[in-house]
Amino acid sequence: MPKSQKGQGESNDFIKVLKDILITQLGMAGVPQLRIREIVGGDIGRVNRIVKHLKNARRGREDR
Repeated sequence: MPKSQKGQGESNDFIKVLKDILITQLGMAGVPQLRIREIVGGDIGRVNRIVKHLKNARRGREDR
């Protein structure tokens, strides 16, 4: 694989991680999922999968 293609793939992975972090932070701040999708872009399924874990984590803390 040429070096330029490898670097491009790493850039895409880096962008995905940054988007996941942004989704997580916005979810923790209580921003609605549809609004998060508008801000970050991409599909609502990805936002739902990430925010779902945040909700489960909050429930776990409340039980303690």
